[in-house]
Formats: sequence, structure tokens, C-alpha cells
Amino acid sequence: MSSDEAVTGDDVEVVPSGSGARTLVLGAALFALAGLIAAAVFGVMWWAAAADDNATLANSRDAVAKAGVSAIKAYTEVDFEHLDDFFGRQKAVSDDKMGQQLAQLEPTYRKALTDAKTKVTTNVFDVAVEELDDHEGKASFLAAITTHVTQGDKSSDKPLRLEVSMTRVGEEWKLSGIDNVPLVAAGQ
Repeated sequence: MSSDEAVTGDDVEVVPSGSGARTLVLGAALFALAGLIAAAVFGVMWWAAAADDNATLANSRDAVAKAGVSAIKAYTEVDFEHLDDFFGRQKAVSDDKMGQQLAQLEPTYRKALTDAKTKVTTNVFDVAVEELDDHEGKASFLAAITTHVTQGDKSSDKPLRLEVSMTRVGEEWKLSGIDNVPLVAAGQ
């Protein structure tokens, strides 16, 4: 239709002004409301998880595992040419009782390691915390390791399973016991 032609009431389509704009505003408001509700729900869930004892327990378990790996390496990695460092590392990661046992055994171990010209490197493959009493400051875990032992011109790899006990001393976890767990072959 051109601007010169007359417009009659039958030819005019009445469109409410701004209805498309209102629909967009209403839709945007609903999306914003949904986002606000989602943010509130996830915020409350995050707050509840942060205040939960499980988060504290998980942090303690991680601290035990980290201190445990350091303790295992301190007790199993040795270089007969640097025995002062070896015994110093052991004392640093041990509780008082283990420190006293080390002091008693050190002369014997020092002589045996020097005579055999022993060097040991350790790979820690896995640590599994099996008991953790955060309130009492006691924990134990199992570790799967492999040691590469060199004595003079002979060397060998030895897989080991260890059971390690830890005690919290102040804010640090210290080794309070370490024992071999026998390996059992499949079918036994």
C-alpha cells in the first residue's frame, strides 16, 4: 500500500505497542531469577560443605599421606657416604619414641651400611590411609613402594608393602612405627 492510498479500518492490523519488548523483559527477568535461585542454592551447599567435618577430615588425611611419604623416604633412602644426613632426616620425621630407638640403633646401622657400601633409592607408588583419629592425633596407612638397592657392585629392585603409624606432635604428623607387610603371591 502506498502513502497516497486511503487507509480504511478493515486494512489496519492493530498491534499492541511494546508487547515484543515486554516479552523480552519478562523472559530476561525469569532467567535472572533462575540464576539468582541457582546461585543461592549452590552457595548454601558450598557453605555447608566448607563447614562440614568431612572437609576437615579429608585435609587431615591428605596431611597424613604427605607426611607419610616424606617419612618413608627418610627411612628407606640411604647413601652410605652421607649417613649423617640419613639419620638426621629420620630423626626429623620421627616422634620422640622412634627418635630414641634410632639413637640406640644408629651405631649398628651406621657400621652395617658403611661396610656393605649401601645406597637405596625409593619410589612410593601408593599410600592408603586406613585409620585416622584426628582428635587423638593417631593415624596409620599402608604404602606400596619399590626400593633400588645397590651394595658395592650388586644392585636389585625390591617391592615392599609397609604399614606405617603416625602421631601428631604439635601441628606435624610424625612417624611412630614402620613395619613390613608380607607380600602374598596370587593363589596362596
